[in-house]
Amino acid sequence: MGNVGFGAYRISKRSIEHRMALHNALELGCKIIDTSANYTNGESEELIGAILFENKKYNPEIVTKGGYIQGVNIELINRLNSEGKCKDDLVIINDDLMHSIHPDFLATQIDLSLGRLQKSKLDTYLLHNPEYYFKSPESNSEEYYSRIRKAFEFLEDQVQAGRIARYGISSNTFVQSPLQSDTTLLEEVYKQALAASSNHHFQVIQFPFNLIEIGALEKFGEYGDKNLLETAHDFKLRTLINRPLNAFSNNQLVRLATYESFALNFNQDEAQEVFNKCMLILENKWKEFSLLDDQAQDENFYSVSIIKQFTEIWKSLPTPDSVEQIYYGYMFPFIARMWGEGGLSAQESKPFYQLFEFSLIFSRINMTKKALEFQVQASNVGLVPISNQQAFAIDVIETYLNYGFDTVLVGMKKPEYVNQLKHLF
Repeated sequence: MGNVGFGAYRISKRSIEHRMALHNALELGCKIIDTSANYTNGESEELIGAILFENKKYNPEIVTKGGYIQGVNIELINRLNSEGKCKDDLVIINDDLMHSIHPDFLATQIDLSLGRLQKSKLDTYLLHNPEYYFKSPESNSEEYYSRIRKAFEFLEDQVQAGRIARYGISSNTFVQSPLQSDTTLLEEVYKQALAASSNHHFQVIQFPFNLIEIGALEKFGEYGDKNLLETAHDFKLRTLINRPLNAFSNNQLVRLATYESFALNFNQDEAQEVFNKCMLILENKWKEFSLLDDQAQDENFYSVSIIKQFTEIWKSLPTPDSVEQIYYGYMFPFIARMWGEGGLSAQESKPFYQLFEFSLIFSRINMTKKALEFQVQASNVGLVPISNQQAFAIDVIETYLNYGFDTVLVGMKKPEYVNQLKHLF
């Protein structure tokens, strides 16, 4: 059986809770940590590096990745371009997001990762979603695999220089049908590794898998009699799966985990009282605000679009991410606009942050309801065992390991998540 790895997406050096979770995982024997140069703008790698530097007894395998150009890398790519570097093979999505697996860019990323992780050699280095190339209007498969071969040749040089031990690809499109134009075909990738070196160090692939998105176990008829997992094993490649508990069905997130603890001692009447209090505060403030704003003068507070929508959805949002999007993207800016330059005092802000916390609890309760419905369905068709002995998420992860995947990467931002999984490290 394989093991569970610590997924360090959205992990930040600024969070005490994240630090505790990672330290706890290492103490309990976690053998692999997955991160990337672009996770929290480099702070994920920095936290990992700091903890390992402070605790020399821990020696997990670190998997990191390169390819995304966001945050601090925007300034970096502009500087490189001004020097005539990295202009080739650059994929521009918008001003805030670009992508490149050009050797010149990868060299900078390996330098940065080594520094943040405080290491002299990277254990496993992955090209991070190279399929972004297919967002280019003139993309074609021949050029795609040519870029991958060029990156592999560079990574072979990095192995020889002692800067990385092995390399691979993390791609969301490994699991797609070959009929889709942006699919990353493992057989073609492996050919590029052989072209880069007969004694290549292409050894790892990463891709999404969960009980709903099962592409890694599907066989696509005339395109082969083996699925992705079987093909990977034929090539003696290690398989890492991501998003094991975040599934998408009909463009909606289904979280394959339950959060019953959030419902314990949760007082919905108290939440409603806080909501009513906040609405009353806002309504009174609106009366003051409308006197100063010509556009607002003739509009009833409860007919304001954002208030009308918020009133309908504040306790039915499906995920914590959607709660943060609504509050930080719409409600908090709306409130700040009404209070003006002076802003809210800490005391004035308190009820609105209380309401935010209540919405987060409601979202986790909503996720739990959906997960429990799916658990019944999955158990009835034999996807997961019927178990009352442990959490649904643990049943799900153990099922993946029984399928034969080498490592299941699980986001563990809280120490309690780590403790649930300690027997699988």
